[in-house]
Amino acid sequence: MLIDTHCHIDQFPSPEDVVRECEESALRVVAVTNLPSHYALAADRLRGHPLVSAALGIHPLAAIEGIRELAAFKRMAPHAGFIGEIGLDFSPKGEASKSLQERVFEEVLRAIANRPRFITLHSRGADIAVLDALSRHQIRGAVLHWFTGTSMDLERVIHEGHFVSLNAAMLSSASGKKIMAALPKESVLVESDGPFATIKGRKSHPRDVAEVYSALAIQWNISFDVVVEMVANNFNRITKLITPS
Repeated sequence: MLIDTHCHIDQFPSPEDVVRECEESALRVVAVTNLPSHYALAADRLRGHPLVSAALGIHPLAAIEGIRELAAFKRMAPHAGFIGEIGLDFSPKGEASKSLQERVFEEVLRAIANRPRFITLHSRGADIAVLDALSRHQIRGAVLHWFTGTSMDLERVIHEGHFVSLNAAMLSSASGKKIMAALPKESVLVESDGPFATIKGRKSHPRDVAEVYSALAIQWNISFDVVVEMVANNFNRITKLITPS
């Protein structure tokens, strides 16, 4: 079974079609959301779809809306085993809301630090700040989605027991290839970041994770099936710790 650990299914024109296609392909997906109100809708609609799990999120670039929904996040958090997309964005897009993002992120981590969860994080331009916050709240085994940090930052990610999820768009960039080559097998997960990543001029889809699995098979000089097993083992190391609320 292939696994997509970070996909915005609710942002596709027809989310129901994407869910159906994932189930027909036996594709396991973590369906991240940008706000608690989005999560509430997704969680309701995904009941009865065991291969697609809704994740409770407040995207850093939605911090203005997120601050208004913090109470809802805290109310839902005890019942959510999957968290994302959360984090910080200190790129030019996020500069104006930096202090608000930090406030929201701190409150979010405080709300989810009490037990293991699957956590997928945004850290563009803010890798050290994100890692510092995870350390402060003693959160380990989180997933850095579409990681773009330095080699030193990556060493810290690995040392502190976190994971990095690779997507097909990263395979076409020098920095993405460098990260893939540097990652130990036990720290790798795979994502599509659909529909926001662009693959060969089109919006990405969960099925595009197959391209990443193939690239890893070449990188590691092993079979596709063995890569599938290794990534599944990494995913299961996190999810087996999730306890019912």
